[in-house]
Amino acid sequence: MIVKLTFERMKKQVLLLLCAGLLAGCSNTTNSTDSAENNSVAVQGDTLIVSPSSNIAANIVCSTVGRQAYAPTLSTTGVVTAIPSCYAEVAAPFPGRVVRSLVKIGQTVKAGTPLFEISASDYAEVVKRFIQSKSEMDMAKRALDRTQDLHNNKVASAKELDEAKTAYAMAMEEYHHALAVAKEYQIDLNKAEVGQPMIVRSPISGRVLSNDLVIGEYLKEDAAAKVVVADLSKVWVKANVNEMDAPYVDGIDDVEVSLVARPDSVFRGRLTYTGGVLDPETRSVETIIECENTHRQLLPNMYARVNMHIQSLSSIVIPKDAVLQNDKGRYVLREINDSTFVRTPVETMSINERLLRVLNGLNEGDRIVTEGAFYLINK
Repeated sequence: MIVKLTFERMKKQVLLLLCAGLLAGCSNTTNSTDSAENNSVAVQGDTLIVSPSSNIAANIVCSTVGRQAYAPTLSTTGVVTAIPSCYAEVAAPFPGRVVRSLVKIGQTVKAGTPLFEISASDYAEVVKRFIQSKSEMDMAKRALDRTQDLHNNKVASAKELDEAKTAYAMAMEEYHHALAVAKEYQIDLNKAEVGQPMIVRSPISGRVLSNDLVIGEYLKEDAAAKVVVADLSKVWVKANVNEMDAPYVDGIDDVEVSLVARPDSVFRGRLTYTGGVLDPETRSVETIIECENTHRQLLPNMYARVNMHIQSLSSIVIPKDAVLQNDKGRYVLREINDSTFVRTPVETMSINERLLRVLNGLNEGDRIVTEGAFYLINK
């Protein structure tokens, strides 16, 4: 019995020794592999020398860079808006009661077309002041003419003539002020009478998009606009271009707009404005695209997809996978000779999801690592 127990103990000890030996062997193999990988790349400052016989060398592909012609497209989203000069929200200029509505929704109007009438005491004062100032100016003119005639016949003195001229100048100044106010409120000067309701007219030509007037309703001084008139034969699409793509905007020569609601319809547009300031929150620049809207398919506040096509450019183009990043910035691995590479800083601009345009750092004919660069990123 004692012999049997001793044999079992010896058997366990042998198994433990075998396991320890296997682990040590694995550890030595791993250390040997790590050491081999570390020794396959020699680093001298920004220069990397790769051993030709290493696994890393077998996974590195180099290519010669050259100039290529390309026409990038900037894709973004936008919102359809009415052109401000072709859109008017018309409110009552004075507090008063609605007497008459003169237009219907959908009706086409011209600038100056009557929209509605209100009875307003402030408006009556404006008309009264205009009529009174005109009457006083006419009286002052007649008085001046009479005094001038008397002075010419040695009846009126020079002082009386000067006083008549001063009175006429003051009356004329008061009239011109009242006239300016009357024109501002589009008063028909030939038919102005105290007690008449005020006629509110359309400031632009277009179509009546809304009419919320209620006959007899009293409109306060701060009442919201009751009639909206707009000309939507042309509209704007406002779209933001991100900071990285902003330098391309000056080269845009064609714009395509498609509605989110109607992706099958494509509208041609023309870039009319590029904001000169970068929005610090969105990191983007606002652009405005003007589109023809003859069939009224582009409605204000609709969302749109915008593709801005850039005119053809020629530049050094490299794949994005060739560019690495460290604490000093972006760089590529430029080949000096077989198996020797140097970290070369570059300035780039995105063309699309795969390619970058090189702005600075490389010359035509340079050879760089285009595949497998990530094997050397931590060297």
